[in-house]
Order: sequence, then C-alpha cells, then structure tokens
Amino acid sequence: MTGSAAKPVAGENDLAQNPFNLAAERGLSLFDARHRFVLSYQWELPFWKQPQGWYQQALGGCRIIGNATAMSGTPCTVFDSHDVSVQGGAPEITGFSANRPSLVPGQNPNAGPHSANAWLNAGAFQAITQDPNSPVQQFGTAGRNMAEGPGYANWDFSVFKNIRIVEAKELQFRAELFNVLNHTNFRLPDSDISSPPQIFNHIQAAQPAREIQLALKFLF
Repeated sequence: MTGSAAKPVAGENDLAQNPFNLAAERGLSLFDARHRFVLSYQWELPFWKQPQGWYQQALGGCRIIGNATAMSGTPCTVFDSHDVSVQGGAPEITGFSANRPSLVPGQNPNAGPHSANAWLNAGAFQAITQDPNSPVQQFGTAGRNMAEGPGYANWDFSVFKNIRIVEAKELQFRAELFNVLNHTNFRLPDSDISSPPQIFNHIQAAQPAREIQLALKFLF
C-alpha cells in the first residue's frame, strides 16, 4: 500500500542489493497489512415516515451511510542512498537505492518510540563504512521491508436525504464527513539512513484531517 508512504513508493527498489544473493531480497510485500478490519453500513431511519413538525420534516427519511477502517502498518525498507556497494549509477526505476545498512545484532528495528520524531529503533541500523581496499563488494544485512510503519484508522460518515419535488424528480441533500473523528494517520518515516539526523526516522507528513462536504443533487 503506497498510500501510506512518505514518498511515492515506500523505499521499494526494483533491483536486488546483491544480484548474487537473491535470498536476501525475501521480505514482506509493499502492501502487506497484517491485520485489517473494515466495516461498511447503511441504515435508512425507520421513524418519522409521516412527519408532523419541522424537525421531523428535516430528519425523517434520512439515510445514514459510512465505513470504518482499522489496520496495522505497512512495511518499508531502510536503505542507504550512498553507493556503498560501489555498483555505480544503476537505473533504478523507482529512484530508490538498492543499498541497505546492516542490522545491529540483538536489536529490533520496530521497537522504537513510535512518535513522529522517532518512529523506528534507529539504533538497530548501522551504515556500511565503505572500505576502498576491500576485494569484494560490501552489502548490508538489513532485510527488505523489515520496518513496520504507523497503523491506520479512519471513519467516514454520511447522511443523505431525498426530497421529492414532483413525480420522478427529487433533490438529494448530502452531508459527508471524511475522517469524522479527526484521527491523525501518519505516513511512513523517512527511511534513508544517509538523511540528516533531523530527517531520518522522522515522519514528514500525515494523511488528511477531518473534511466536511455538503452537496445538493438533482435526481430525475
């Protein structure tokens, strides 16, 4: 699910870090959300079918529609934009470097503070120090898509009311609230270990806050 990404694609490169070790590319799919719950509903209010007062006229015959979604976070790859493996300027389609840092033994990358200023456990990753005298190319041990981003929770709520004008012609009033609880849904943190400390592992953006839309529709 790239919709939760801080960038167009969540650190997913199109090339293997080490083309001779494809097993190191085994990992979660970019759209993996381990737990996901979706509830959709529609309810036509059964009361005030024969309205008497003004409030019954206004509220009678309304239809309530909505959906609620809650899911765990999607993964991202912590990468290194420096060419530490000295493979040159490979033409990555997505623009993300295939190089990854090493994973510090005994450290869980997902045991971080889970705050906007530090989401992952940054101490779990160690950048590769390039050795120009090494007879072999150097690759990090961190896996692909091993970091889990923020979860997602959203509730959209709508009220529709049809007002008959003449036979086969109606006005429909629509009140739609997106993210009605105004819950903050963070996007993925910056996952380039070569970014400045004030940027790496920081969440740079969030999905839209509550939005309210009113509309009048003519049905014929």
